[in-house]
Amino acid sequence: MSNIIELVLRTNIYTQPIQFLLAIITNTFNIRILCSRTLHLSACTHYFLAYAILSIIYACLLCPIQFARGFSIDLIHGKISCKIHAYLLFVIPLQANIMIILASFDRYCSSSQICRLQSTSSIRIARKYILSSILFCLIYMLPMLFIYNWDKNLRKCLLNSNTIISIYICSQVIIYYILSPILMISFGILTIYNIHQQSTRIKPLITSTQRRRTEGQLARMLVLQVIVHIILVLPFGILYSINSFIPSTQTPNIIAIRLIFVTWQQCDYFVSFFLYILSANIYREQFIIIIKSINCVKEQTQYFLQSEKISSDHLHMVKIDRLFLNKKNHSLM
Repeated sequence: MSNIIELVLRTNIYTQPIQFLLAIITNTFNIRILCSRTLHLSACTHYFLAYAILSIIYACLLCPIQFARGFSIDLIHGKISCKIHAYLLFVIPLQANIMIILASFDRYCSSSQICRLQSTSSIRIARKYILSSILFCLIYMLPMLFIYNWDKNLRKCLLNSNTIISIYICSQVIIYYILSPILMISFGILTIYNIHQQSTRIKPLITSTQRRRTEGQLARMLVLQVIVHIILVLPFGILYSINSFIPSTQTPNIIAIRLIFVTWQQCDYFVSFFLYILSANIYREQFIIIIKSINCVKEQTQYFLQSEKISSDHLHMVKIDRLFLNKKNHSLM
């Protein structure tokens, strides 16, 4: 192992625990906010909810492995673990990516004036899409169980190379790194266009103001989510594509850069919370409510503990007084 790769791996000792905690904490807040009465009735929030759950699962799988590698401990050390690791660490990001696409499509449909498109923005249909996409990803990524094998001599999990595998890897690149960003950007632009068209039409003042405010917040969340997602994901995708199609490019320097981009890509799984807070008033309001409720519970707990302590101290003093009286009566007798 070259010095530059070893240096990059050592940084995981410091970066991975931070990313793990951020992913768990921020996505827990996301789940709590998305399950609130205000947001849970929207079909779009179910896609964001699924994305938050997938982000937690991904962090729980990848961060410990990257952290252990910083100490030169390889948790992937066998045929079965090699295949399962390759399968899960590709299927989960693909599923999360599809959730963003479906959320973008849902926002486009909800902002459309076409009744047929508006009818697709429902919780029932959202759940069907989520289940269908999970099934698609599980089946589509099955070849990953066969194209990665454990090399006993090198003690590494290596990708096999032949024409069929190259075609499959090419399809992954097209779906994840080309088609997905195009769909996200396209639905985002169409959503913004629909919102602009609605704002130019004459509507009753009571419904128009609230409608524009809600759609404007959704549009800002959409734009920020897509832009940041593309910025965080594409660098690793480019290097992954190059290394897959041209094995000779897997030099120590390129591998080190690829490892850096893996860490960079991991930021995508906790940054959404901050984007939602910055872009949507409704998210900030729900977050403040949760913080206040946490503080309220904390104050009630402290009050209860103090009351218990006072009661305990009082009971102890009563026992002492009784003991003193019993001794005094005994001496008088």
